[in-house]
Amino acid sequence: MRKSSRLMMVLGASGLLAGTVLLTGSASAGAARPSVTAPELATSQDVVRQSSSVVQLSATGGAPTAVISQSLPAGSWVLSANASLVSWAPSDYTRCNLYVGGTIVGGATAMVGDPGAGSAGTGTYVATVSLHGAFTSAGDAAVSLQCAHDRTQTTGGLPYVDPGATLWAHRSDGLGPAKRGR
Repeated sequence: MRKSSRLMMVLGASGLLAGTVLLTGSASAGAARPSVTAPELATSQDVVRQSSSVVQLSATGGAPTAVISQSLPAGSWVLSANASLVSWAPSDYTRCNLYVGGTIVGGATAMVGDPGAGSAGTGTYVATVSLHGAFTSAGDAAVSLQCAHDRTQTTGGLPYVDPGATLWAHRSDGLGPAKRGR
């Protein structure tokens, strides 16, 4: 009985310790980015930029529209972006890319709605894209999230990117080369 009590105390203390670690991790994650409405370089070297308004995409097929842009200082960066694409009618493939200057470093494609057989052709259609990329630059670099349709849009309500599209950049200079195991 005595061993059982000690075991329960150890398990209880371990659970309390694990809970504390989880709570501390959550609190520090929130503190790193108090506001995403403007670009910030936090102590963790993260930059977050969020769109604050609707961005209507170009009706011309293949013509990219800038959704978010950010200037980053020299260094090595890992990029990530998320955006919700919205349309009032089924749409063709929409390609979103991460650009550094004029070079694509990451991209994703999504179909907004389904124009296939059985589609009613009315309503609101939403698709979410998530993109990732990385680059190294010796000087300041203009980074942007841009989206475009494959074909020219002829419908009345042109597709758009919903507010809240996010571009996240993490400075990776200090990570160093990967170590090989034996």
